[in-house]
Amino acid sequence: MKEIDLLRAIGRKVALLRKEQKMSQEELAAASGKMINTISNIERGLSDPKVSTLLAIAQTLNIRIENLFTDNNVAGAPHASNNLKQINDLLQNEDERMTELALKQIKLLLEVKNK
Repeated sequence: MKEIDLLRAIGRKVALLRKEQKMSQEELAAASGKMINTISNIERGLSDPKVSTLLAIAQTLNIRIENLFTDNNVAGAPHASNNLKQINDLLQNEDERMTELALKQIKLLLEVKNK
C-alpha cells in the first residue's frame, strides 16, 4: 500500500468512527487536545500525523490505536462496525483462552447461519 493510500484510509477511519460517536470535528479536536485543522487534514488524508496524535485520537474515540490501521468496517453498515467495536471492547481485557473460546463460538454461529 502506498503511503498516500494509507493516510487516506486512516483519515476515512477517523471520520467514520467520529461520526459513529456523533462527534463533530471540533468536538474531537477539543477532546483530543488537537487543533481542528489537524483533525480535518487527517480525515482528508492530507497530513502524516504523529503517532502521539493518532494515540490521542484513538483514546478520545475509545479504541485501540491499531484499529485506525485496519479496515474492518462493512461499507454502508455503520451498525456492523459498532457491533465489532462492542465485541472488541468486551474481549479486550480477557485472556487468550477466553478470546479463543469466543472465536470458536462465533465460527459455530456462522456455520449454522450458512447451512
